[in-house]
Amino acid sequence: MAKIKVGIAGCLGRMGQELTKQILVDKNFLFVGGYEYKSHPKIGKKLNEVSDINSDHLVISNATSIFKIADVVIDFTTPQSTLKNAKIASTLKTALVIGTTGMNNSQKNKIRDFAKKTPILMSSNMSIGVNLLFNLVKQASASLGGTEYDIEIAETHHKHKVDAPSGTALSLGDYAAQGRKTKLDKVKILDRTKSLRKRKDGDIGFSVTRGGEIAGEHIVSFISKNDRVDIVHKANDRSIFVSGALKAAMFVSKKKSGFFDMSSLIKK
Repeated sequence: MAKIKVGIAGCLGRMGQELTKQILVDKNFLFVGGYEYKSHPKIGKKLNEVSDINSDHLVISNATSIFKIADVVIDFTTPQSTLKNAKIASTLKTALVIGTTGMNNSQKNKIRDFAKKTPILMSSNMSIGVNLLFNLVKQASASLGGTEYDIEIAETHHKHKVDAPSGTALSLGDYAAQGRKTKLDKVKILDRTKSLRKRKDGDIGFSVTRGGEIAGEHIVSFISKNDRVDIVHKANDRSIFVSGALKAAMFVSKKKSGFFDMSSLIKK
C-alpha cells in the first residue's frame, strides 16, 4: 500500500514538531514538508538545524506548495491561519485535519463550506478517549436533571496555551447543553467576577488553570445536594493527540469530500 503523503502546517509549533517526528518513523506515512508563517525567524532553515526533528526538509512559508504535493495536511495553528489553509485545501482538493482551537461559530461554518469540495476533519481534541467522553457527558447531562444537578467544567493545561477555556472544555459544555436540549451560549458562565448573583439552575460554569507542562486535564462535575458525579479525562502526554491526528489523517485520506469529526472514527 502506498504511503500517505502528509504535510504539516505550523511545523515548528509544539504539536507540529511532535507530529512531524512521528510521521517520519511511521510506515504508513511519508512526510512531504512543513511550513510556517511568512515572518517566522526560522524560514529557510533545515528542520534538523532548528529542532530535534531528524529531517533536512527546509522550513518554508509557501503553504500552497505543500498542499499541492500532500494527500493530507495536518493543521494545529491559529483560527486565521486555519481558514486560509482550508481555502487552499478546498481549491486543490487536498484532505485537511484541523486541531486548531479558539475558532468562533462563523469560522467553523466557513470550514464546513470548504468541506463541500474536499474532506476536512476538525476536532477540538484528537484523543479518542476525550471523544468518548463527549458522548458520556451528553448522556449524563440528559439523565441528571437540570434543576437537581449543577454542571461545572474544570480544565488544566500547560502554561503555553493561549486560549481559555480550552476548545475541549467548550466542546464538553456544548455536549452537556445538548443533553439538556439547550444552547451553550445561553447557559455558559465564563466569569463570575463581573456581577454578584447566585448560580441559576441550568448554568454551565467553567474554570481554568494554566501551569507547568500539563498536556490536558478535563473534569465535568454534576453536583447535587446529596452527591457529585465526576467524569474525568487526563492526558499523560501529547502523544495521544498525535496518535489521534494520524488516525484522522488516514481516515480523511480515503474520503472525497465532507465534514467530519473524531466521532466518525469511533465504532458505534
